[in-house]
Amino acid sequence: MPDKTWKAVERRLCKIFGGKRRGADYADSRGGKNDCICNGWSIEIKNMMRPQFGLIEEDVRKAEERKEHPDDIPIAIMKRKRTRDADALVCIRLEVFEKQILPKLRSK
Repeated sequence: MPDKTWKAVERRLCKIFGGKRRGADYADSRGGKNDCICNGWSIEIKNMMRPQFGLIEEDVRKAEERKEHPDDIPIAIMKRKRTRDADALVCIRLEVFEKQILPKLRSK
């Protein structure tokens, strides 16, 4: 059976972060799980024709809720259909960026 486009997109984007697509293991007793299995990240991925701000914000919050470890960085990757993976947007809320990313950048 041929691979669905969105599954292939998830697989390729997870690989960039050193992870792999979660697949059918998407929920447990704690609730939903993120789209990628990878250390240090909680990643939600969408491949849409017209990503809207509300959907982007919703996926960023899902990534925050579905962190497997407290220090995981929650992001949503939004890709428009029929565009290059490299043009996808990596989204994070400013509050999370200030708490988790800026301190690491400033310590360098």
